Amino acid sequence: MRKILICIIILSLVCMQNSYAGPAKKLGRGLANTLTGWLEIPFSIRENAQKHGYLAGGLYGIPIGVVKTAIRTLVGAYEVVTFALPFPEDFEHIVEPEFVWEPVGETPFEPMGAQELE
Repeated sequence: MRKILICIIILSLVCMQNSYAGPAKKLGRGLANTLTGWLEIPFSIRENAQKHGYLAGGLYGIPIGVVKTAIRTLVGAYEVVTFALPFPEDFEHIVEPEFVWEPVGETPFEPMGAQELE
């Protein structure tokens, strides 16, 4: 029962961050990044495997993912502790992308027929 309650609270905070700006968004982002920072490891393995092959994905993806995990988790913890303070300016995110599951520098979903319009 306690695990279910914790999951509901975390999901509520993550969903809430999309609709509220300021401290609530920073707190939700901090909790999400603290708890899901470890996902940087499999994402880094996948990214390196797609760019350089499967061997490189394992050899380079794991250490890169470990470093990214440490950075994202520490930044998330910092945001949880300082969620009420407007640092950085206007509660902006520190790491890019804002959440581990967001793609870097690309649109996650492209509308059908968008290329035909260009």
